[in-house]
Amino acid sequence: MKRAALLYNPVSGTGRAGAAATRAEAALRAAGWQVERLETTRPGHAETLARDCAASIDRLVVAGGDGSIREALTGLGEEARRVAVAVVPCGNANVVARELGIPLDPAAALALLEADAEDSEVRRVDLARANGSLFLAMVGLGWDARTVHGLARLRQTRVGAAWYRLWADSLWFVAGLLALFVWRRERLQLEVDGVALPRHYCAAVLANFRCYGKGWSMVPDARPDSGALHYQARKRFGVPFVVCQLLAAVFARRTPAFVSDHGAGRRIRVQATRNFGVQIDGDPAGTTRDLVVEIEPAAACFVVPRPRAGL
Repeated sequence: MKRAALLYNPVSGTGRAGAAATRAEAALRAAGWQVERLETTRPGHAETLARDCAASIDRLVVAGGDGSIREALTGLGEEARRVAVAVVPCGNANVVARELGIPLDPAAALALLEADAEDSEVRRVDLARANGSLFLAMVGLGWDARTVHGLARLRQTRVGAAWYRLWADSLWFVAGLLALFVWRRERLQLEVDGVALPRHYCAAVLANFRCYGKGWSMVPDARPDSGALHYQARKRFGVPFVVCQLLAAVFARRTPAFVSDHGAGRRIRVQATRNFGVQIDGDPAGTTRDLVVEIEPAAACFVVPRPRAGL
């Protein structure tokens, strides 16, 4: 009998993940799977749980947000090339689900487990690492890193935590607005596949996924199976250029050349003379003066909807 582990974050999606996990377990058992149910209880717990069961399972179902998915893949390690990951999205941004075409409605996502052979397939996806830390979607430096770090600080307050639960997007907006008025300009030097770019940048997004969040795209050329990292590096500092960048992202277009440079490579190194903030997949990742980001082609596999004939 095929074995599956069902990993879920009980607080994800304001508690929806627990109910989704119960339905996912029933769907898997009805489809003939032997299921082990695993509940996370603390940050980083998903990584430990996935590592402990990686060698003994054929499928890992994650009911939660992007952070839980990233932790689970980290725990799977090399087994991620063999163990297919199925996602029941219960987070706020759900970048992984949006990028891979997985339905955002948990009930519709569960249908992929119920009708596995007919409506779904396994797709190989690139992963990447930033100074050794695995990520799926993107690394952000500059303004958006300050936004993510600021959001994390706001969520540590009682008011901020309650606000995020009620309307997360509005708190993101406030954090982004506050980050605009931190007038500290980064001077980032990028080296792409060993070749240094001939200017300094004030911000950059290094992306494996096209989707940045809520359907936006900072780096519209990125694809999760391209075998390369794509980047947008902003060369102009100031509020008007951030606004221009965001408008381009809303319409999934490249930021104009007078604002940003675009390109791709398998290994991108970012250096600066003083520490700069880093965000990874929407989570704060500290500061550094030297960041190396590398792609790992076809390093994971996901259960995704099968394309319909003629589409």
